[in-house]
Amino acid sequence: MSRLAVPHWISHNGNEPESAVDTLLLRIRQRLYPETLPVLASCWLKTLCSHNHSRAWWLQLKATVDRTIPQEPPGTLTREVLLNVREWTEGALLAGREIPSIPHPIDAPYRPIPQERIVPYLCRLLNEWLPGQLAALLVEEEQSGRPPEPGIPVLAVAKTLYRMLVRERLSPETLEMFLAPELLSPKLVYPADLEILRDVVLGLLGRISADPLPVMPFVLLGCAPDAALPTVFEDCLTSASLERVDGHEEIHVPLTDADAIQILTHDPVRIGSVLVTMDGRAWQPWRLDRGNRNLIVYTPGERLRIDFTADHAKLTTPWPERPSSWPGAPPERGPFQLFGREWHTASWEMDGESTLLHLTFSRTLPIVEAQRRADAGEHSNPAFIDMGWSELESALAQSVLHNSLDPIERMRRAELIPLGRALYALAESVHGSWLLLAKELDTRLRAARYHAAGVALVYGRAPWRIFPTAVQARLSKKRLNPASLELLADIFSELPPSLTPHRSDVPYRAA
Repeated sequence: MSRLAVPHWISHNGNEPESAVDTLLLRIRQRLYPETLPVLASCWLKTLCSHNHSRAWWLQLKATVDRTIPQEPPGTLTREVLLNVREWTEGALLAGREIPSIPHPIDAPYRPIPQERIVPYLCRLLNEWLPGQLAALLVEEEQSGRPPEPGIPVLAVAKTLYRMLVRERLSPETLEMFLAPELLSPKLVYPADLEILRDVVLGLLGRISADPLPVMPFVLLGCAPDAALPTVFEDCLTSASLERVDGHEEIHVPLTDADAIQILTHDPVRIGSVLVTMDGRAWQPWRLDRGNRNLIVYTPGERLRIDFTADHAKLTTPWPERPSSWPGAPPERGPFQLFGREWHTASWEMDGESTLLHLTFSRTLPIVEAQRRADAGEHSNPAFIDMGWSELESALAQSVLHNSLDPIERMRRAELIPLGRALYALAESVHGSWLLLAKELDTRLRAARYHAAGVALVYGRAPWRIFPTAVQARLSKKRLNPASLELLADIFSELPPSLTPHRSDVPYRAA
């Protein structure tokens, strides 16, 4: 499958519209979560619109779609997507003019992200920043009079991700790394969110095809307490492989002879455990094979889906314990770490043959990063980071001097503008009044911390020097409470001693 940008890709295909439709069909059939197909169709069309095709090209595309629709059975998702594509194309062509070309939304200068920081960045993007920005978009649409949809509309998720990535001005090389199929694990991200992100990224790159998401890697969701698995079972999982046997997929987990004998000595033999693969499916053990290789063979079940229709996200997963094994009320299991979230057991569902766990969202999984060498006293920032902070320092000083946001709004590094606005509001309040209430100060500090978190993975914490000297002096003389000191420490590095929170001053903050 071609991985070229659309202009280059088209020049290598004699029947461009036919090839574009073939690519769309392939991506539809590779879809893991069919409920996200509207995003695929929308991004695919936007990608084609991002290049100045003639009216004749679009007419040929519509003719290709018209020929393809009858080949798809009625009621199938593929047919539904093709019908929507035809409806959109037909409406655009009936307008009687050329279909307008959509300009590329991201221009230089770009912001790169180092390869080693891609995974934590993606985890925060999908699990921390996306929910907050998505909630703001849904509230905005609700206030505009648009009736709310149940759950979270997938097109709203795509729109939010698009806005965030455009605002971040990420480099094409960084966006390409987002598409690496082996990058993440089901412990860290929800595959449906990842599919939507990939659609948006492909649109920003001007590409209509990419490698599909792989089945592997997987994560061990949990084991039944009575499972006779070896104590080093998680080490065995590192050698697991995906195999296709008689047309069916299986995961083979190799065991040593000693481990296999240990399992077989238990009466009854139980190997209950649940794996979740990168494609969202839950797998349970089917058999224990003895022979040339000792294997636990897992077979797939249903794809897990997060339910966003309630106040708290919910997830239902199979569980290997059986009702007959419990003398009393079903015991508590978990917490479980899956799809970038921590889950606790809300209830059980048992029918005598199988068991389902109904889980409720507890919190977003924290992302642990390697400590920056700069925090240890080494000056290791790339030049573009120092240049970014210097630009913000200069713009903030001019804004405070002239009592105007204009210098910040004109910054070339657009990704730092939201933080600049928040720091300007904080600086103005501190510089303008000695009677600033602690509650108001904390509100403005929290706003600054929120925007600082959005750039921290690339730029790190803001250097204290970017604040004008007069503002630094006033803040240093104020008697700030421990909460305010902690907020300052989250935003800035190298704070003066008078503003550095002491360990005993920092209040306990629940996860």
